Amino acid sequence: MTQAGKIIWPDSGTLRVNFLGDSVGYRGSFASTLGNSWRYLMRACLESVGPVTYGTCTHTHNANGNTVFTSFSNVSGGEDVTFVMLGTNNVREGQEYSVFYSDCAYTLDQVRTAAPDALLVVGGVWMPSDGGTWTDCRRVAHYDALIAEQAHEHDGMYVPFTDLFDCDSNRYPAGVPAFGEYTTDGFHPNDAGHRAIYDRYRIALGL
Repeated sequence: MTQAGKIIWPDSGTLRVNFLGDSVGYRGSFASTLGNSWRYLMRACLESVGPVTYGTCTHTHNANGNTVFTSFSNVSGGEDVTFVMLGTNNVREGQEYSVFYSDCAYTLDQVRTAAPDALLVVGGVWMPSDGGTWTDCRRVAHYDALIAEQAHEHDGMYVPFTDLFDCDSNRYPAGVPAFGEYTTDGFHPNDAGHRAIYDRYRIALGL
């Protein structure tokens, strides 16, 4: 059995991992290449330790085109490690706390049903600590507190990111080409931001 920090490879020898999230948490948007997204940096890190297979998730978007907690219909594949990073779109759209709390609990319930023994790693929102032009600091802090509470109630690990957002070099300059025909927008993480997210997860996991 191979062990890397808090992650233990199963007796089968192949680690089963899944990533659930929105444009930051899953798609890796606004990195220059898919390989520079935090998700693929984490994949490379895990694969340097031992064999890994990945699950899939299917989702739909809300009326504004954003992925939110209620959208996931398949959380299989992460029986050993599941990363969840959602909530950014919810706080930006002003979703009520009670609705978000219920949606968050429901989603993590789904994960635990599909992967009851997985190491569950739950990221906070990708938002400025002061709320920026999108909301206010109290709302960001409240959302992160709700995510942390649900992570702990589901025996998961909570990892915050607002301090990484606050670092301008993790988001700017805007207007730089990124994969998927996007350009950096000053909100989503650029390559440096994706690496900072990856490093935050990596250190939290002892990798």
